[in-house]
Amino acid sequence: MTASFTVPNSRYSVIGLEPVAGSSERLHVGALVEYEGNLAAKTLIRTEVLRCMYGTAGDGLAQMVDMTVSVLGRIGRGHGWDAAMGAVPLANFSLSSPRVTYASSEADLLRQVVLMHFSLSILADEGSSSAEEPPTPEREVNQQWTTRIRQAVQVVRPDLGLYFNRETALIEGGVPVRFGMLTPRLAAHFGLIRPAGQAQGMKDARAKMWELSLAHERNASLNVALVFGIPTVEDVTLSERQREQIEANTHELQQEAEQKSVTLRTVQTVGDAVSAIIELA
Repeated sequence: MTASFTVPNSRYSVIGLEPVAGSSERLHVGALVEYEGNLAAKTLIRTEVLRCMYGTAGDGLAQMVDMTVSVLGRIGRGHGWDAAMGAVPLANFSLSSPRVTYASSEADLLRQVVLMHFSLSILADEGSSSAEEPPTPEREVNQQWTTRIRQAVQVVRPDLGLYFNRETALIEGGVPVRFGMLTPRLAAHFGLIRPAGQAQGMKDARAKMWELSLAHERNASLNVALVFGIPTVEDVTLSERQREQIEANTHELQQEAEQKSVTLRTVQTVGDAVSAIIELA
């Protein structure tokens, strides 16, 4: 790993729509993006959202959005970024001022745009599992925990929003690995151990520590941290056996983290996780 992700290699501009001319109401519906010189325009609002908001008129709005985004894409690919920016306003559409960022792929760039600017879009691949790795209740709980942490951090530190779910290669030429958070100075993973599923939680924690240790080997100046939700042994709902397992597992994780030069932060609440992330980032 190198520090190359600190240098912007992409830019984007958000496409806004004023559904009723003169109302000043504006929806973010798409984006003009350029990743390493390749320019594209993408629709980032779902048709069903427009149908829900505007009834039967939603289909017409969706078609207008798709047509405008398609035109912008063709202008951009044929004549460049400035020509595409100059093509708007078209009808009730507008383009925001361009922003620059680093992205590991076009998909990563679009993910950042949605996380930062779109509340009515869904990232189709965020937290998804491959066909070889079907969803499990444990994985879904972890995804919900991570999502709650991300949302809470964005309230307190909106500037950190674009660093969630970012990817980088751990092996030269290898497949990029997605981290819970990747900033210019921090690589972090999040996870959770539940009282009734501690074995699976430990397996997840060890896998994430291994990725973090590889990240540190690739870039020794990068802080690496595992922010893991672990029940407090003082929880009155725990059985004596569960309490003993939590104490033993916490001790093991602390030892393994130290051996791998990984900072381990054990937390009990989303608020604790947010405080740890802000301190580390």
